[in-house]
Amino acid sequence: MIMSENARFVKTDQVENMLKVKECSKMQELIKNIEHAKVVCFDDLVSCNEGQIETVTMAQKKGVGLTALAFGKGEGVGPHAAKGDALIYIHHGIATVKIGDKIMEAGKGEMVVMPANVPHQVTAKEDMKMLLVVVKED
Repeated sequence: MIMSENARFVKTDQVENMLKVKECSKMQELIKNIEHAKVVCFDDLVSCNEGQIETVTMAQKKGVGLTALAFGKGEGVGPHAAKGDALIYIHHGIATVKIGDKIMEAGKGEMVVMPANVPHQVTAKEDMKMLLVVVKED
């Protein structure tokens, strides 16, 4: 192999480590549909549209689900029961949340945990964006 005078030499162990890091990053991409190692604006992930629910699933594994959702005013999901605890974080707007017979409202910056196996539903009182995290046993 011919190399120029200005060629940079890298130690073999450094090259091996760089390759291992690249291999691990390919194998370890557990969160999808969002850029890694970059600041991402939540509002750019999903949009509120009349009569629609828009979702971006970022992780769906045995023990965890992570989804961004945007609801047009009046749209909702439920009633249903999840096999794991479901936490919603309201990023924008107001949600009416029903857990069993209990009804509450959650607004921007607030969270609600909906326990596993308890029927619940979420409805947008106005255009609303939220982050849903579902945690369950394997």
